[in-house]
Amino acid sequence: MHHRGVRAIFATAAAVVVSLAVLVWTAGALGAASAWFAFLVVWVPMVAVGLLSRVAQLRLPERYHALRPFERDGRVYERVGVRLAKSVLRRGPLAVFNPKLHLPAERTPAELSRLAQRMRDAEASHAVLFVAELAVVGHALARGWWTAAALTLLFDVLMNLYPVMLQRYNRAGLADRFQLATA
Repeated sequence: MHHRGVRAIFATAAAVVVSLAVLVWTAGALGAASAWFAFLVVWVPMVAVGLLSRVAQLRLPERYHALRPFERDGRVYERVGVRLAKSVLRRGPLAVFNPKLHLPAERTPAELSRLAQRMRDAEASHAVLFVAELAVVGHALARGWWTAAALTLLFDVLMNLYPVMLQRYNRAGLADRFQLATA
């Protein structure tokens, strides 16, 4: 157990150092107010957290994951386009990023419970990243980089907020279809 903790700390430190190096280089090469930097400042941490999740999973309290009554039927998420996001993420090249977020072949309570936990884990990672990226948006606004702020917010919504909403939408459907707890 101790060895795993040391490995997680080392992996986290390495991911932070590499991510910061890439972002500092990108800011210098392309400009911190550029569209490419706005994209990469969202993409690079997301990839780093995705890679780190292989070693240590980011978790939020169960009360965060509890679905609110307005979320349970899915209409709220459908109105903001989650079904389109779902179709984009399930097909094409983006599907490779979360291959374990599909219904298991064996739909036993244990397998469905593991799927629900993987959904909560993915949701937690994207939720934390969404909030963290808002600081980057705030920094761009404070510097007067209006386009960079708008693009960073757009990329953050597409790459982090939509996956959060998608996982909440999917967990509601899973709970309804298989009578699972919604937390």
